[in-house]
Order: sequence, then structure tokens, then C-alpha cells
Amino acid sequence: MASNEILMLAVGLFTGAQLTNLLYAVWANQDACRGAARAEATLKRLAGDRFLSTFRLYRLAPPPSVPTPGGPHPAEVLEASVRDFELKLWDAADRVEDAARWDGLL
Repeated sequence: MASNEILMLAVGLFTGAQLTNLLYAVWANQDACRGAARAEATLKRLAGDRFLSTFRLYRLAPPPSVPTPGGPHPAEVLEASVRDFELKLWDAADRVEDAARWDGLL
């Protein structure tokens, strides 16, 4: 290899290392921002619960359920309920069709 090729290889490696370092810094900043937003939301929720606990009716109500980490994701629960509703609609349509056929309307 010529000296300028070796120099370009070294410059390329150095530039790649610096860009990788910058990328990791950006990712760390994004994680910190997400963590701060999550902490702020938790503090707001706790402040709201503390405020609402001053009302007698709120104290008599059962505490809101907190999803367990091992439980299903809310999107999965929503998808399952939509699928269940869809199956119930198809079942109702089949019953109406069967009743219409039984009465000789179809």
C-alpha cells in the first residue's frame, strides 16, 4: 500500500470511531429524555392520586389496577376484544340468516 492509502485508511477508521461515538451519545440523550418524561408523568399521576385521595368518594372506590409486567399489553387486550366482537357479529349474522332460511325468506 502506498502511504496515502494507509493515511486514508487511518482517517476512515478515526472518522468511523467518532461517528459511532456521536451515535451512542445521541442514543443516551434520547434514553435520558424518555426517562425524564416517564418520571414526570409518574410524579403527575402521584400528585393527582394524592389530591383525589382527599375526597371521601375516591377513598371508598377500589384502587385502580396497575398492569403487571408479565401481563398482556393493552394493545393485545384491545385486539382480542375487537376480535371477540367481530366473532359475535358473524355469529349473529349467521343466526339471522339461519332464521330467514327456516322461515323460507331466503
